[in-house]
Amino acid sequence: MNSKKEVKPSSELTDIKQEYDRQVERLVHKIKTLDYVQDFQKAETHLMAEKELFETQEEMKQLQKEATLYQKIGKSQAYKETAQAAQKLEKKIKHHPIVEDYAMKLENVNDLVQYVTGQIEEKVNSLLKTDE
Repeated sequence: MNSKKEVKPSSELTDIKQEYDRQVERLVHKIKTLDYVQDFQKAETHLMAEKELFETQEEMKQLQKEATLYQKIGKSQAYKETAQAAQKLEKKIKHHPIVEDYAMKLENVNDLVQYVTGQIEEKVNSLLKTDE
């Protein structure tokens, strides 16, 4: 059985992309209006205003990313040193009230993003199965 997929004309693809973009904009707008997303944005602004604290947090995140990379490529000594440096910075800022507030609100927003993406994936998969 030869199952070639039909190639859509470029104007139809353009229309689909434009509709997709409109729907994404609507979703983003709705998400931005949620109270806890706005609370997160305020917490992020507050954190960023504390320049030293923000820079320390950004450095910690970068070290964590590097440590993950070193671990993936099997550089155990570099991983160990980088992970320790990140942990040292984390201990330094972890219990700061601004960081705690930011982390709590970030977790709520991350949960929302995970939920939305999961729902989209589930819906797309469901629609694809019904088209088979």
